[in-house]
Amino acid sequence: MDVNKHLILIKNIDKTKQIVDCAFQDGQWNVKFQNNDRIYQYRKHNVVWHRNPKILDLHNRIIYADGQPLSGIQVVQDFGDTIRLVFTRGFHKVYKRSQLVVEESCLANEKSSNCLGYLKTLAEHVSANPEDENVSFLSKQYNRMTTISPRSVLALYLERKTFTRNPVTSNPIFPFGLNASQKSATEKAIAGPISVIEGPPGTGKTQTILNIIANAVIYNKTVAVVSNNNAATANVLEKLQKYGLDFIAAYLGNHSNKEQFFDEQTGSYPDMTDWLLSEEESHRIKNDLVELQIKLNEMLVLNNIRAQLQQELAMLQTEFQYYEDYYSRNKYKQLRINAFLRFDAEKLMKMIITYKGDAGKKNSLKKRIYNFFVYGIYKSDLHKYDAETVVSHLQRTYYEVKITEHNKEIKSLTCRLGSYDFNQAMAAFSDQSMRLFKSNLAKKYREQDKKRPVYKSDVLWKNTAQFVQDYPVVLSTTHSLRNNVSENFLFDYVLIDEASQVDVVTGALALSCAKNAVIVGDTKQLPNVITTEVREKARKIFDAYRLHAGYNYAEHSLLSSIVSLFDNLPRTLLKEHYRCHPKIIGFCNQKFYNNELVVLTESNDIKKPLLLYKTVKGNHARGTFNQRQIDVVFNEILPEQDIDTDKQSLGIISPYRQQANEFDQYIGTQNIEADTVHKFQGREKDIIILSTVANEINKDDFVDDANLINVAVSRAVDQLIVVTADGSEEWHGTNLGDLIRYIKYNNFEIIESQIYSVFDLLYKSYSEKLLKVMKKSQQVSEFSSENLINLVLKKVLAHDEFRSLDFVLHQPLRMLIKNPDKLSKDEFNYAMNILTHTDFVIFNKMDKMPVLVVEVDGHAYHARNPKQLKRDQMKDRILEKYGIPIIRMKTTGSEEEMILREKLIELKRG
Repeated sequence: MDVNKHLILIKNIDKTKQIVDCAFQDGQWNVKFQNNDRIYQYRKHNVVWHRNPKILDLHNRIIYADGQPLSGIQVVQDFGDTIRLVFTRGFHKVYKRSQLVVEESCLANEKSSNCLGYLKTLAEHVSANPEDENVSFLSKQYNRMTTISPRSVLALYLERKTFTRNPVTSNPIFPFGLNASQKSATEKAIAGPISVIEGPPGTGKTQTILNIIANAVIYNKTVAVVSNNNAATANVLEKLQKYGLDFIAAYLGNHSNKEQFFDEQTGSYPDMTDWLLSEEESHRIKNDLVELQIKLNEMLVLNNIRAQLQQELAMLQTEFQYYEDYYSRNKYKQLRINAFLRFDAEKLMKMIITYKGDAGKKNSLKKRIYNFFVYGIYKSDLHKYDAETVVSHLQRTYYEVKITEHNKEIKSLTCRLGSYDFNQAMAAFSDQSMRLFKSNLAKKYREQDKKRPVYKSDVLWKNTAQFVQDYPVVLSTTHSLRNNVSENFLFDYVLIDEASQVDVVTGALALSCAKNAVIVGDTKQLPNVITTEVREKARKIFDAYRLHAGYNYAEHSLLSSIVSLFDNLPRTLLKEHYRCHPKIIGFCNQKFYNNELVVLTESNDIKKPLLLYKTVKGNHARGTFNQRQIDVVFNEILPEQDIDTDKQSLGIISPYRQQANEFDQYIGTQNIEADTVHKFQGREKDIIILSTVANEINKDDFVDDANLINVAVSRAVDQLIVVTADGSEEWHGTNLGDLIRYIKYNNFEIIESQIYSVFDLLYKSYSEKLLKVMKKSQQVSEFSSENLINLVLKKVLAHDEFRSLDFVLHQPLRMLIKNPDKLSKDEFNYAMNILTHTDFVIFNKMDKMPVLVVEVDGHAYHARNPKQLKRDQMKDRILEKYGIPIIRMKTTGSEEEMILREKLIELKRG
């Protein structure tokens, strides 16, 4: 029988090729086979004869059978409900239509094809395999990529398709623990097809990955976890081993890992008898988890609020210490205020604004009556003193009351969390989730043979679908994943860890294996390193293809590429931080993360968490080596700080390889590790010593890279010691300069300055209240001009380049000048007047020192008022004497944003 025109199934087996004749007579089939004269008779239902199939065009098509992509297909014969595949080796196989999925490759789309062409061209130039000088490993993989499944995340990536998210129909489990942002990240990841998890240092990124794995596997989904470095995936395996769950994972990747995995197969499953739960018990735990999570959600929020209050309290206490110095230097008197109403911070701020507004006016009886009825003051010294003394006392009282309020609220939340037994409830929730997960695994593997199959390595490309049913979690490297599975095989989920270090070419290979992708990383940590030569080549290639800027290899990691390409991308910032001392991570939080991190570590100030050692004056650095800083570490820091390396881990890090190597020569047998910042990414030590090496640092220097500084600081758990050059606090506009100033501010070394740091928290609260008061007042024109500049300041300072800066409204000039000796008599009287204030002070958040004063010059009030012009000139002179720059913004002017931005850039350049 002609197999190109007929398909005859006898008892569901294709016998077409062996049949010579087939006829239906008297209610039965008469069949004659080759080389046999006998006629075989079959009942009607045992023979099915299909004729004249449609031939499916295989160009740009992918065929899957039961989830396994098929390769080597020569012809597809479509007989309706039944399809016959003819393979290149002459082998035929018949499938029911329901067993097959036939897809058109996304490369049929011109946009996708063009974008893949760009990635293929890049692959030829950006990664060379040492064993093959002609063609790179990546390039080989791209050359084999002739089709791409439209269900893959790579198809979405190449076309920048909008995508819909899958509704989450079940309650996720969290066997590895959770917090508020980890819970959100897991839920978004499950909903697919693309989500981003931004994991700042110490925020439990691996824990989140493990929970995503658990939620996938419990519903019989497959997961691949990949990274550019083996350490990240090894960390996942290590955590699975801790819970006795590593048997579900295959640690593959490079040739050595694969060889080890297949050599060490035991052929058996672990004993899971104790894991099994009855249906009744499983149902009960599920219900308990739903109820427990409702209450836990509330408590997780309260726990974060408490942590944020503790952060604010620490900042208030530091600022109050600076205010106490200001208060004592000016010898203000302590005033008596007796009231039958309790003063809260809100009322005190209202009083401060009122008394500042009434400065110069007499303390009338009317005012005392007002104070009695509004504030409950029945006896006080307020009427005996000038407004400056009263306001200063009220400001001091504001700090005391605000600190008391924070302490009281923290105590209240601690009691609520304690009465609920928050920690025990968290542990119980995780334990019950783990029981449910393990029971599910026990049931799954019990249904299989008791003896585990022992696979040969060729199973990876011959039958990936079968292998991942037994090993549903595959750990690999980003560039090797596609090479470890059948062509066009799709995992249900691919998690790409450390994605800020994955380039777009390598990342795209992993995306080609994913139905859903979770991109995990942090754009504020170290990216993938690109040489100048490769960067230039990549830019030329990019320019030739006219693609969206988000595909630019030279400018983007996979993480930043995906963030820039997709609008409304589900993103989660893991906010809860568990690693560093609050003062240490406080720098990263303020400098890089816009104060979004919630610090859940406790403050343990047995030792100073931040220390600064400066070398003596002189140019000690020789290129990327600084012997003087090495001497400081071994001759000063280690003896003076009494560091016990048997009890505390110590790391010495430097931006430069040469300096790290030199440190290594001095360590000898001591229990100390020295390396570059890059090599320490993803790791931690109790104590970190950072050797900055350079004599001078300018903006955009390698050593001052923001990501490098962020990683360096956040490696330290208990103590960070920075070794730097003399005068480093003057490295304005630099990240290292900001770190030095932050350390000095938090160690109360700013007190020695000629000017005061800005009282940030006090005047933030003051500014908010004052703006509300001004809105209600008749000063419409004055308010309108200041409100305009207020909005301009917010907009300009929102840019990343100015993220170290903030501003306050109406800080008095006298609160900036610590030592008035430079002032003439007239200047002194003007500057020390409580009514003389700056319109806006822009300051550095790291040390609160003023960077720029912004004055708003209303046209009518200033240009036509000689007295005001004279006062303006005096203010300018005073600020110049103390090295505080000033810029005046005319309300009749234009382009305020550009003017302010250019001024700030000029100041950053020094």
